[in-house]
Amino acid sequence: MATEDPVPQSSRGMDRRSVVKAAAWSVPAVAVAASVPAFAASTPDDPCVPTTFLDGLEPGTSPSSISFFPSTVMASLSYTSNGQGGDNTPGGTGQVLTASGAPTPWNFLEMEMVSQLDVGDWVELTITLSQPVVGLSFTLHDIDWVDGAWYDTVIVTPAGYTSTPGTNVQGAGTSGDPFRPISEGDNPISSGLGDVTVTYPLSGPISQVVIRYRAGITGNSGNQHIGLGDLSFENCPVTEENLSAQTLQGTALRSAPSSQPRPRHEASSGTPKFVPCDGTADS
Repeated sequence: MATEDPVPQSSRGMDRRSVVKAAAWSVPAVAVAASVPAFAASTPDDPCVPTTFLDGLEPGTSPSSISFFPSTVMASLSYTSNGQGGDNTPGGTGQVLTASGAPTPWNFLEMEMVSQLDVGDWVELTITLSQPVVGLSFTLHDIDWVDGAWYDTVIVTPAGYTSTPGTNVQGAGTSGDPFRPISEGDNPISSGLGDVTVTYPLSGPISQVVIRYRAGITGNSGNQHIGLGDLSFENCPVTEENLSAQTLQGTALRSAPSSQPRPRHEASSGTPKFVPCDGTADS
């Protein structure tokens, strides 16, 4: 049976799949009703951009919901699958894992499929928000492929979002044109080659997103997986006159490394647009 990391770690740099396998099999999965990290100085605190805090969750746990800080919005997580022996969370699906091979370690939620896989088998994550939000954004990591082992494809619904792919990702995220790798290779986590950032518009609210991770080939891998990074949304007023400009800016903002602070939105003359983020409502 082929694996996703056939080269021993001793002879290569540590990549995401090496890290995942170590974490998935050495750390017990602990299901929790609602994993909410203790609020700390490092927790996101921009009221204009509430963000989940996966780095505050314990690796190996399997949260059923996560919080957006600083806000009262929660995201409930549920999984189902097809072709996984009736297991809705096959392998490490749903677990918090750490990409410790990256320059700065960071956490993500795993979606994994187990062999033997037939083309079209899938694992699906449904994210249900406790209230509608605008500008929802998140990044999917590690979309790649190795001949004869696995070929990652991902479908995101509902449609209407924009996407910012890494240099080795193509597609529109639809059933007919899924996010998928361009070139063969098990790329390291730190490269960002297999990442794609999905951003919903500021013009309409959204309360549920479904991510379907689908097998692109009949494969032999025992550890075919992708990762979901932190989610965020916009929480400051917006009007039509700056909507187009802000939507374009959002692509650049969300594609920047999460360790870099996001610029706050400035106020302008006329009808309120994005305002200085003081945590209060503006009339």
